[in-house]
This record gives sequence, structure tokens and C-alpha cells, in this order.
Amino acid sequence: MKIKRAPRFPLTVKERGVAVKIYRSKYRKKDSKGKSRQYELYTIACYVGKQRRRETCADLPKAKARAREIVISILHGRLPVLELTNADSESYLRAIELLRPMGMPLHAAIEEFIAARSKLNGESLVSVVNEHLARKGNIPQRRVAEIVDELLVAKQQDGLSPRYVYALRSDLTRFKNAFHTNIGSITSGLIEDWLLAQKVGARTRNNLRTSIVTLFHFARARGYLAKGRPTEADDVRRAKDRGGKIGMLTPKQLASLIYKAPADIKLYIALGAWTGMRTSEILRLDFSDINFERGHITVAAEKAKTATRRLVPILPNLALWLAAYRGRKGKVAKYGVERRTIVFAKGQGITWLHNCLRHSYASFRLAAIADTARVALEMGNSPQKLMTNYRELADEHDAAAWFAITPKRSKKIVQFAA
Repeated sequence: MKIKRAPRFPLTVKERGVAVKIYRSKYRKKDSKGKSRQYELYTIACYVGKQRRRETCADLPKAKARAREIVISILHGRLPVLELTNADSESYLRAIELLRPMGMPLHAAIEEFIAARSKLNGESLVSVVNEHLARKGNIPQRRVAEIVDELLVAKQQDGLSPRYVYALRSDLTRFKNAFHTNIGSITSGLIEDWLLAQKVGARTRNNLRTSIVTLFHFARARGYLAKGRPTEADDVRRAKDRGGKIGMLTPKQLASLIYKAPADIKLYIALGAWTGMRTSEILRLDFSDINFERGHITVAAEKAKTATRRLVPILPNLALWLAAYRGRKGKVAKYGVERRTIVFAKGQGITWLHNCLRHSYASFRLAAIADTARVALEMGNSPQKLMTNYRELADEHDAAAWFAITPKRSKKIVQFAA
């Protein structure tokens, strides 16, 4: 068995030619009961230039730690550390000891403290923290998955379109699968990192961000986040969307599709191609909204994406496609018709680009009448966006071909809106 020998003094703490010595001495002092007891005292000694420096410590491990810090300070040129008085040295060692369980260096703790105090206008940091914890303690801790389920139920009860609820569910399911935690613990940085990791385009990323903002606002309204202040999702920056190629069909592709399509798909294509209505608006449309006598379709405020009522003209060729539906009641289109249309187009060898019917209508209608304000009013869009996205994408010849597509049995075009 190897016997551990007592250290021999003076001890030397040495590294790369820099040495600091530790001396031991003894002294007597009365304890709390008045009895005289002998204690050990350790003196840390070193030279700074030609001047000898000394510090004392009553604990050998602390003396060794302090000696090593002095060696490192000398090696790194941080000599001011050695100018500390004995009292300052004790304070320094005590600070290091208090921070050790947190794994935080002293300078980081000081920086954080100063940054916090500089924003408090003299108010105690501890009092502010206590107030924050008290307020936070009144906020129920709810997990992301629970709030997502609550939100989807609420949106369905509000009567929002199945298409919107489906898109919201798709986005937030991805989000809740990534964050198995309370919503209050999610920061804007975590959200942004997650969005970047999705490897999607700018537009899709912004759509995901919008769904997440909706979730956080819902949580705030329910009291799961602090009220009266922006949420962490609000601080997530939007991706710069430089736009992409506008997806359009040619008149030849449209004719090929609509002539071969089943009845429900045929009606959906006709409305999209010759009104420019959004899919969500077509799905909310009733046959009672189609005014055959006056030649327009009413898109009510509650059915429009922009929440603004507008009248969409029934163009001459569209009137022929709609003639068979006079007197019909109920919904014009069933949910899922867009998906069935995409599958049908693919089966015909035609790539169905996103929003291609609306994009095509805007381009051909603008080429046909050269009236940006009128087309914007028909579509529930802004003239600026039309000019930016659709100007000069089609010419008058293509436009004439687009709006000349009629049912094969029709021999005469009914004159409605021009």
C-alpha cells in the first residue's frame, strides 16, 4: 500500500518558466468558546518584475488554485490582477467559488449583470426577476401540441374553410413534431433555426411563419403567453421573397383539359380560368351567387380572401360553360376538387403549376383589355401587383384564343360582360 506523503513546503506552482511559491505558517487564535487553537496560514508569493507580491489564504486547495491563476495571469500578461489587495483577493476567490456550480466564468457573469442593470434605471435586479417569476407563475404551462389541437378546433368552430384548416394543420403538425415543450420556452431564434432547416423556398417559409404566428397569437389570447406584448414568433424575420416564374397554361393546354375533364373538374377549371377567382373563393361559392340575368358572380366579403365584396363578370364564353347549371342550388365545388384536377392534369401529361388558372386569367385578361385597374377589381388584387407580375406575359392573339374556348356543342356565344 502506497503511503501518501504530506506536502513539503514551500510548494511551487510552475508552468513554462513562471513559478509561484506557497509557504505555510502557523498561528494561534481563540475559537468561539474562548479556547486557544492553532491554525495554518498559507502565503502565496511571487515576483512581478522586481517587486515581490504576497497573498494569504487559510485553505490549501484555494491557495493552490489562486497560485495557478497568478501563473496564468503572468503568462497572459494580465498583471493588473496581481494588484489586488488581500481583501480583494478574498472577494475574487469567493466570486469564483459561487460561480463554479453554474459553470460561468466571472467576466461573463459581470457582463450579464451590467447589461441587465443598465436597462433597469436603478431598480434592483433581484426585484425585477422576482416580479417576472411571479407573473410567469400565473401563466399556465401548456405544451405546443396541446395548443395546436385547441387552435384547429377553434378554427373549425369559427367556420373557416376546410382548405385553410388543412393548410394550418399541415404547417403546425410539422412544428409541434419538432417542439415537444411548453410554448413559453420557445424563442424567436429557435423558430428561425427550425424554419431554415426545412429547406423550402422563401414563399413556403413565410407561409410556415404565418401559421406559427397564428399559433402564438392564439396562445397569447388564451393566456398561455404574457399578454400586452409581442410574441417570440413576431420577432422572426420574414424571408425575402424575390418571386418566381409565373405558372400559366396555354390556350391549347386549357382546351385539352377542359374538353376531357369530368363534370366537377370541368366546372372548377371554367371558373378558375375565366374569372381568376382563388380556389378558396370557388370552394365557398354557392350557385345562388351566380347571377345569370345580370351577368356577374358575387364574391361576398366573408367568402373573399381580402374580406371585401366584389362582383366578377361572367365573360361570354364562361356563360356557355355555366348555362347547364341554371337553377342549381348548393355549393358549386366540393372540397378536394383542386387535388383531383392536379391528378387529372398529370394524367393528361400536363404539369399543373401553382395557381396557374388565376395567373393565366390575369395575364390573358390584362392583354385583352389593357385595363389594370379593372382587372385588379375583378380579381380582388392590387394594380401594382398586376403590373409587376403579369404585364406582357401574354399578347392579344393568345388572349383571344384563351377567351374563345367554348363548349363543343355551342354555336353562339351569349353576350354578357365584355
